Amino acid sequence: MKSPCPAKIVFVLALLLAQGMAWAQPSGFAVNSRGFGAEEDIHVLWRVHLSTGQVDRIGQTNFIDMEGLALAPDGTLFGADDESKTLVTVNTNSGFSRPVGNLRNNMGLPLARPMDFGMTFTCNGELLVSSDTEQSLFLASLETGRLERIGEQGSLGAPITDLAAWGDALYGIGQGLTGEDGQFAADAPNLYRIDRASATAEFVGSLGAEVLPYANAGLAFDAAGKLWAITDRRADGTPDIASEILEIDLETGAARKSANAGRVGFESLAIAPPGGCQTRGGVAPGAVEIPAGNPAGLAVLAFLLLIAANWTLVLRQR
Repeated sequence: MKSPCPAKIVFVLALLLAQGMAWAQPSGFAVNSRGFGAEEDIHVLWRVHLSTGQVDRIGQTNFIDMEGLALAPDGTLFGADDESKTLVTVNTNSGFSRPVGNLRNNMGLPLARPMDFGMTFTCNGELLVSSDTEQSLFLASLETGRLERIGEQGSLGAPITDLAAWGDALYGIGQGLTGEDGQFAADAPNLYRIDRASATAEFVGSLGAEVLPYANAGLAFDAAGKLWAITDRRADGTPDIASEILEIDLETGAARKSANAGRVGFESLAIAPPGGCQTRGGVAPGAVEIPAGNPAGLAVLAFLLLIAANWTLVLRQR
């Protein structure tokens, strides 16, 4: 019986590593709540590849101002529509969205009140919702959609436009530009840590100079504990700028640009169900990522392919 060819073994290992690299690249769900393309490509659920900015169309949500997305522990995708003040579930295969409790305007809020929602699930299954215009935190009912305010109106003290949880730690990203109706005293392109019990926000740090001007943003952790954001870009009166994808440092708040998204108007992001739940107690993420998607992984892949090529050459010369 012949022993396996070393070149074939190395080649198979290289293929497995390449598959791991593809698997390790994170992607998330996002809705472009505005845009300047064809009408059928606005208010759509997209899969966004966070490292490259490539977007894959999933389908229409049938709501016209979806501003928050979050994945429940069981993988159900929830969304918050500001135009109708409705909490919905979103089909991740088609994009089609249904009101929770089969009732539109189920949040118990006046239709005329702009909220600019963000939201996230926690490890205990709570759905927390933020409003940057009211600078407030809410708890959403998963049965009815109704929002219950946590703390006092304005207690966050900052225009938090989206939320993301890891373990017991809760973070928020600030609205980037002063609102068109002047509802914010100042811009707040910053990362904040949120105290869920008191509904107050603590400044972590500015996103930094690498982040281009934006209005609203989506915020989410991936399964490995990395914090990502996607911004609804606005600058110098130009509204049709592709959204920007960012990686954010939890210690400093500083952001690094990952890519430009392939569409305009993303202000929501959901990547994974609640994570870090085994490290409860507010410990910041410290998960070790699979090295396949970083330069070390690429170096290992190149080394394996080089060995495979060398073995093939040796065998041919025999």
